[in-house]
Amino acid sequence: MKNRPIHENLDTSFVNLSALIKYLRRRQFAGSVRIELSGYEADIYLTAENGLKVREYDHIAGRIAEGEEALQRILIRAREPGGIINVYQTVGESEASEKKAREIAVEKNEAAPSPAHQSNSFPTEVKTINGNGKPKPEFPVNGFSADGKSAPPTEKPSAPKTILPKLPFEFSNQVEARAKQPALSAEEREMLLNLTGELLGTVDRCLATAKLEFPSAFQKACAEIAADYPFLATLDYGKGRIYYADAQANPTFFVAGVFEALRRILNKLAQNAKFSEVHRSATQRILALIHQRRPFYDRFSMTRPLEKILGA
Repeated sequence: MKNRPIHENLDTSFVNLSALIKYLRRRQFAGSVRIELSGYEADIYLTAENGLKVREYDHIAGRIAEGEEALQRILIRAREPGGIINVYQTVGESEASEKKAREIAVEKNEAAPSPAHQSNSFPTEVKTINGNGKPKPEFPVNGFSADGKSAPPTEKPSAPKTILPKLPFEFSNQVEARAKQPALSAEEREMLLNLTGELLGTVDRCLATAKLEFPSAFQKACAEIAADYPFLATLDYGKGRIYYADAQANPTFFVAGVFEALRRILNKLAQNAKFSEVHRSATQRILALIHQRRPFYDRFSMTRPLEKILGA
């Protein structure tokens, strides 16, 4: 099997990776998507049967990970500008040879040789002529027509219709199933909400000293990442308390979503010299809170992600 480049050097500033993956899965695309950022690499592997497997390489944190949480981190990191996304399609050896032969034939303005068997790749039927007199394929191999619109793949008449699974999709390696945590007890759930509410309240009070509205900033940050953390659409914060109705929420996923929203707020403060003192004060208070609540933070796997946000 070989990997054939479909799209190369796509800038993360202009590509929505989550939408791209969903699009490829609907097309039953078989191949891989590679993401490259500073100190960070990730691969997302897709099969024609809608299987999906991910692997991330965080060179700064020294982490290699797979599964649902890795995918969520990849989708978040892929929103950073300046990264590169490459898409590769998996093709068989004979199919790759046939495509090469057809390309050579087209360059010589000759008829392409007949393939040895019916290919499952996108059609490369020549019907129009370029201005230079050379044939132009109606549908290039990447599945897009000349006007930029997507073209459906050719299907064998006898092939049974495949029913795609409902999104969000399932992973072929079922890592998330093995790592699934049991639902929290009512007491544990209340404790988690109190801890996160206290944390957000601490930042809220710091921003209030500079007459900044933390609740609106937090709501905006949640809206920005709601596509990757849907539960944030039903979460509300006010005066040091979090209001959330889902009793079956995965605590790890819950913490990851809240912390990602908080990270965005702290980053914006750090990037504005006018609020450097507010950022420093918020960081110090959070570190003090970590030291004070460490046994509870460790219990809900909050310590390390929070320290990473602060660069501690």
